[in-house]
Amino acid sequence: MNRDTNMTPRGRPGRMLAGGAAAVLALAMGAQSITSVFADQPFPTAQWSQFKGDSTHQGTTTLNAPQNPGILWTSGQGAAIVSGPVIATDGTVIVATDNGRIRAIRPDGQERWTREVSGVSFFTHPFINQRGLVVFGGSDGSIRAFKTDTGEEIWKFPTNDDLSKVTTYSTGSAAARGAPVSSKSYGRTLVAFDGGAVFEINEDGAYQGVRMAEDSVRASPMITPNTLIVWASTNKKVYSGSSSGGDRWVATLDAPINSGPVAGPDSTVYVCTDAGSLYAIEPDKGVIKWRVGVSGGPIKSTPSMGADGVLYIGADDGKLYAVDTKSGGTIKWSYPTGAPVTSSPLISANGLIYFGSNDSNLYVLNLNGQLVKAIKTEKGIDQSSPAIGSDGTVYIGSKDGRVYAIKQDGPVITPTSVAPPTPVATPVPPMPTPLPNPTDPVAEKPGATFFKETGHNVQGAFLTFFNKYGGLEQFGFPRTEEITEDGKLVQYFQRARFEYFPQFQGTPYEVQLQLLGDVLTVPRRPFPTSQAVDSGPAVRYFPEVQHTVRDVFLNYFNEKGALERFGYPISEEMQETNNDGTGRTYTVQYFQRARLEHHPELAGSPYEIQLGLLGDQVLRERGLLK
Repeated sequence: MNRDTNMTPRGRPGRMLAGGAAAVLALAMGAQSITSVFADQPFPTAQWSQFKGDSTHQGTTTLNAPQNPGILWTSGQGAAIVSGPVIATDGTVIVATDNGRIRAIRPDGQERWTREVSGVSFFTHPFINQRGLVVFGGSDGSIRAFKTDTGEEIWKFPTNDDLSKVTTYSTGSAAARGAPVSSKSYGRTLVAFDGGAVFEINEDGAYQGVRMAEDSVRASPMITPNTLIVWASTNKKVYSGSSSGGDRWVATLDAPINSGPVAGPDSTVYVCTDAGSLYAIEPDKGVIKWRVGVSGGPIKSTPSMGADGVLYIGADDGKLYAVDTKSGGTIKWSYPTGAPVTSSPLISANGLIYFGSNDSNLYVLNLNGQLVKAIKTEKGIDQSSPAIGSDGTVYIGSKDGRVYAIKQDGPVITPTSVAPPTPVATPVPPMPTPLPNPTDPVAEKPGATFFKETGHNVQGAFLTFFNKYGGLEQFGFPRTEEITEDGKLVQYFQRARFEYFPQFQGTPYEVQLQLLGDVLTVPRRPFPTSQAVDSGPAVRYFPEVQHTVRDVFLNYFNEKGALERFGYPISEEMQETNNDGTGRTYTVQYFQRARLEHHPELAGSPYEIQLGLLGDQVLRERGLLK
């Protein structure tokens, strides 16, 4: 087996390195040759060939999705399905699990065939190429192709003899991370590797070249309609190249990139980062057109582009955001779920948005951000993104090991953790007009708990929540009565703002805390992140946001409710002068819902760690509290 002598050392990112005739690898597996398998056979067209439907990653379809969706059937159980399904010409749905099992399921839910690949996990979406083979990238650095009708393995790249083609470029893991992608006009398949390389192979599995990055490439590359190839890396850079192999441009963003690029209608490149930012990049020269902060944490979902120029973006803060690209990145609305959204949305022709959440629900929203349905699975939906068949059936995989087929008028399972849509206004919305100053003291109300210290009452569901989750220690004294902001019943406390959702009466989501840590730090983010460390008694590393919680802060975090109470950390420990008028400087750390403060003068007492007065800070910034 000849080795490619044209490969160069790391350090020339973006460059495609193509092999000559001697470097085109004979990679056919098994007894049949590629020629005999495909001689005189037409190229089939899959119903859903790849991640998000096509190489632009826009995630849209010309088909109508179920408007009254329900579960038609489920298939399988056991090992998690992390990636999404593809759909062959005859409607066969093909998925893989994280323990190396490939499954083909008929449109009626019956199993067609299975294939076990020992020692390999499949985390990326498969791809059906123009020869009708389903292609998978594996955790062992392999790319394998199987017949969609029988599961027979046809070829594998690289062969054991040529594994150095992957490991030469690896900065660590050589796993295939980005979903294989191709377009009809481009004709070759691109696969991204954790080792910082995007390999190109043809439909027969023969090596065509490699495109480089300076660090891991963990999301699927993208190909625009004019065959501009774009890929992104965890070194904060976006790379582009031409179909002929030449470099085009490199753009440096504000944080590592674990989300795939998306092409707009005019080929503008849209990319999200781990800092929660969305960038619009001019496609010809790589000039950044604009940037907008979207979320308070990483974005690992690849956005989807609606026909109206709105991007729909899932984020690790548990929300789906709608961002208007025509206005330079205005956030139209957000919809909160109960856990990170790493699934990428599907947008149907009849104006529905399908996406999964790690809270175990498949959500269906309309284009205004209103909930149509939510369908419960047994475990979270991670990176699996919906696929739609030619008859309008939507398919998605879950970490419970099942494939869910969603059809019109099927039985609907009501989830237990559906969250309401949250309109996005300014980071700190204006106070309502009925009260000249809502912090002014009022009289005691019958049936309420009255706090004479601030002259305000707490009652009803807010009082129940207040007493259940820590009372004065966690929230401080009330600063207002119940008031209405943006059509929502809220109440301010020294350390928090309560929000009431009547549609969830009787559930744990009836009262929710606003993410004041997120809101108040928007102008200062992104904060510096931490390198990965092993978690232990004195430190916990959160890979979702690349931050740690340590020592006394970690003890307090664990004792007082952890993620459910505070959300993810959005900063490391830092020195900050308190804005309470004392002028004292403390070690603090910001979380989505709180700021922890270390008071060493109270070491050993219950007050050594205190919660920042974020509710007061919001009111003070509005001039409503002295």
